[in-house]
Amino acid sequence: MIVLEKDMSMKFSASSKRFCFSSFPLYFGMLVFWFVLSFSLSSCQGGQQFAAWDEGDTIRLKYAQLLTMVEHEGFTEVNVGNPWQKGTILHQYILIPKGKKGDETAEMLMKGRNGSQDVAGASQAMAESHGAAGSRALAGSHALAGSLGLTGPDGCRADIVRTPICSSAVFTSPHCQLLYELGCQNAIRGVCDSKYILIEDIQKRLGKPAAASSESGSRQSSALSESGSGKSSTSASLPIADCGSSMQPDVEKIIALHPEALLISPFENSGGYGKLDNLNIPIIEAADYMETSPLGRAEWIKFYGLLFEANTADSLFAAIEKEYLALKTQAAKLPKGLSVLTERKMGSVWYSPGGKSTMGILLKDANARYIFADDEHSGSLSLSPEQVIARGSEVDVWAFKYFGGQPLSRAALLQEYDGYKALSAFQTGNIYECNTDRIPYFETVSFHPEILLREFILLSHPQAKGLGALRFYRKM
Repeated sequence: MIVLEKDMSMKFSASSKRFCFSSFPLYFGMLVFWFVLSFSLSSCQGGQQFAAWDEGDTIRLKYAQLLTMVEHEGFTEVNVGNPWQKGTILHQYILIPKGKKGDETAEMLMKGRNGSQDVAGASQAMAESHGAAGSRALAGSHALAGSLGLTGPDGCRADIVRTPICSSAVFTSPHCQLLYELGCQNAIRGVCDSKYILIEDIQKRLGKPAAASSESGSRQSSALSESGSGKSSTSASLPIADCGSSMQPDVEKIIALHPEALLISPFENSGGYGKLDNLNIPIIEAADYMETSPLGRAEWIKFYGLLFEANTADSLFAAIEKEYLALKTQAAKLPKGLSVLTERKMGSVWYSPGGKSTMGILLKDANARYIFADDEHSGSLSLSPEQVIARGSEVDVWAFKYFGGQPLSRAALLQEYDGYKALSAFQTGNIYECNTDRIPYFETVSFHPEILLREFILLSHPQAKGLGALRFYRKM
């Protein structure tokens, strides 16, 4: 059982309240109920392990707090912890290799304590009960290869996932970028929020003009190659479907893709995934962004490596970890750095990273003086602009991100909020901006915290040698 130690104060994430039994035939519903109940008793509610399973070998994770992965004979059990309900499981996955042997393993697990049940027949009945959508979702593979959309009494969801995933709809740009780095870009067959994806090859595969993403693509390629992890392979011959908004995806387009999985970032109290919950396609809840530790987020690479059978996943993380720790050690040897303020006013609120948040930890590891370093929150602080100005009036460096539009100027900032002029960094011109419409910030930093750590060392220690130039931020 995974136990979550951190205070997760972020307000957005996936609801665990789902249901999926209503349209199932009665006999299959009973089969599913007992199967899920056995899972929920073992993982969601802290009971004993499923009787048919061996103890397994736990895959050691050094930083990630929301993942447990256990190798059993013929399959791997993965539990994703619920960041918003400590000590509970958000989603459970049973990863089973494709092929005849995997079919036998899946059938064995599905029978469980209902060994006399006709599992394959029940799966077929499920597809029929769901009409064309269910049939297409399961087409081209054994009935046991897809998600059965199982949900236990307490909302814990269990899905069988056949690996490697060869076709997927990916809802977030960081996971798109990661699949390219892992050499699994061919598995991306659909994306959401395509206008926010600064990956040139994806834009080509979407059929969009290359000019729209040429600058961002080259910048991204540069950022990753310098980190030692970039890949140049492309997949322009394999089209990608634009599946609309991640908040309101085009379900028909997703069905037409015949995806083997959907990669989605969960949000608290969102009410579930609507029609996606009923497609009988595994929903991979990518809760990596809820890890507070920068290396904890990056370590989820190992999970995605298992899903797509990317044999470079472990070595990629090892390289990221090595560089991050080396930079942290280098920063610790420098004198205490400049004071730093991040982000800017949004409407009537100034969202600042908490002292125990990922950004707070990165600034600490950069040996910078973060103005909210003494704060104990792991999420964002919702502050008034006046509170921030009062706390940070003597700040040395002001760095913030924004999306789109023309490059900002000091005059434009004052038009937005006249109070900015009270910041010492504003008066000295020590202002740094990052336009995420042109710079692949979000695609990169989720799984490459070492690049952002290096950036913060440069901002807070301008005297540091041998670190090169800034990649994300530009001095205004």
